[in-house]
Amino acid sequence: MTEYSATVRDACARILENTARTLQLGASGTEFVAAFRAMTEHWGAAGTNDLPLSDVSPDGSPVEYAVELDGHAPALQFAMEPLTAGVPARDPVAARAIMPLLAGRYGAGTSRWSAVADRLLPDDAHGPHVAMYGAEVRAGAPIRFKAWFYLDANGPDGAFDLLFTALERMGTTHLWPVVQAHLHRVGQDVPFLLSLDLADDPAARVKVYFRHFAADVEEVAAVLKAYPGFEPGEVRAFCKTMTDGRRRFIDQPAVTCLSLLDAQTFERTAATLYVPLWTYAEHDGEVRRRVHRALAAWPQALHRYDSVLADIAHRGLDAGTGIHNYISWQPGRVRPRVKVYLSPEMHDVNPPPLGVSQQDHLGGQAIARGRTE
Repeated sequence: MTEYSATVRDACARILENTARTLQLGASGTEFVAAFRAMTEHWGAAGTNDLPLSDVSPDGSPVEYAVELDGHAPALQFAMEPLTAGVPARDPVAARAIMPLLAGRYGAGTSRWSAVADRLLPDDAHGPHVAMYGAEVRAGAPIRFKAWFYLDANGPDGAFDLLFTALERMGTTHLWPVVQAHLHRVGQDVPFLLSLDLADDPAARVKVYFRHFAADVEEVAAVLKAYPGFEPGEVRAFCKTMTDGRRRFIDQPAVTCLSLLDAQTFERTAATLYVPLWTYAEHDGEVRRRVHRALAAWPQALHRYDSVLADIAHRGLDAGTGIHNYISWQPGRVRPRVKVYLSPEMHDVNPPPLGVSQQDHLGGQAIARGRTE
């Protein structure tokens, strides 16, 4: 556990500022940190234990950082959960208030958000969380904002129905067969997040994230082989490297993401693989060694990873797990696209599967009934 004397907002902003400086984002990084402070202004002077436990990072921290490791122009991303001290995380008031801020101050697009928000941010949400927001930036480029909605707002059994309703509201039900085709194991391949790029332009993406409960690496490879560039052997090898040779994701499910609205090209593939890192290693030092094995052929990526890890990790890596959340992988023409997701670890080390805020809700069990036809 990291000891923070500052407010949660200040502590997380400081980490973001240091990481932006390490990545040499310049003025774009300064604007990015300012956007984070604006999006978390409602946290006020809240300390670590004043806010409810978040789902953004497995230990309950309300922020997650992500860094693109490949390429010459690195992208830095943060995700945050709109939380209010003394109010349950599933309360939608704070989540609703973020969108007018992003639209008014930064010109974020509202059309798709407005189409689905009344159904995805209900007052009587059943799940423990309703939404996350985030932003991503590269040097010299504008900030891009995004929102993630939890698909269990009507209860775990309602995920498919809520997803279909959201696609219907956005006029995209023609994409429902894409979702159906992604379900290889009914009841165990579970959609749990819908994300929207908050931009009213053709490049704005709509994504769905799936957990694949108790899947082995062969089953994960089978799900992904339908998408450009995903060779089963490479998928298997990456999963085994990042889990030290394990053949099955028993404790923490692997995650895949579909870009339902996106350019369907090899350079911008329609799927992404996310390997969970905090439940398949004894400590973060082991995770670091596995990242080095996976990226051994790309020294620039490894240097970027080590530099960013040093900015975010505030304890010895061998003290436990919890700094590393996920690593994502996509094929590319020259090298894979890899992004690492890191936690400020504001609560404790060694978070449980699905994170501390989800244990009573799902208990690690796969639940996915409702509309799949």
